[in-house]
Amino acid sequence: MKKLIRYLFVGALSFFPLIVVLLVVNFLKNIGVSAYLKLNTLTDNSGTTLILIVGVLLALILLGWTIERYGRSVLLSFVDHLFERIPAVNTIYSVSRKISNMLTGKDDTGKKEVVLVEYPKADVWVPAYVLNRHNGVCVLFIPTSPNPTSGYTVLVEESLAVKVSLTLEEASSFIISMGADFVKRDEVTQKIREADVNVKRL
Repeated sequence: MKKLIRYLFVGALSFFPLIVVLLVVNFLKNIGVSAYLKLNTLTDNSGTTLILIVGVLLALILLGWTIERYGRSVLLSFVDHLFERIPAVNTIYSVSRKISNMLTGKDDTGKKEVVLVEYPKADVWVPAYVLNRHNGVCVLFIPTSPNPTSGYTVLVEESLAVKVSLTLEEASSFIISMGADFVKRDEVTQKIREADVNVKRL
């Protein structure tokens, strides 16, 4: 009976990647259908609606190409300037922009560095994103698994954060996959062992 349950569990897990893909596709499909229906209600013409949707997609592609090629967009610069002049809104917009830049790798200030830190207690290591540094103190964002957009913002001494060569994408993949995608495992495990040895020496 135990073997049957184990086989059932393993068989069900084998469909997990397919289920995730289907959920994402279904989510995107629902967004697309909802946008189409709303636009169609406004335009009252299927052809006009399709032209508008294609136009928006092409505009986003052009915007992405401009940012990738030149690192900046005139349109986004204008929007940034506009929102920065609006009280209250400018704070929310500024923070959102910084987070977006960090996640897309467009932040050139070094804030997209990944480190290892002991959290929520000693001897438990988690990957974290370096958001800021000042006077030997690091501001870290510790993402939760499997959703890396939620987590905790903590302040720790810089000496307690172990530097690794993981990129933001690699760390995010590790978190989303709940550790299944464990890239650079040799380096990560070696860094943790070295940190533990240094602590024991102290």
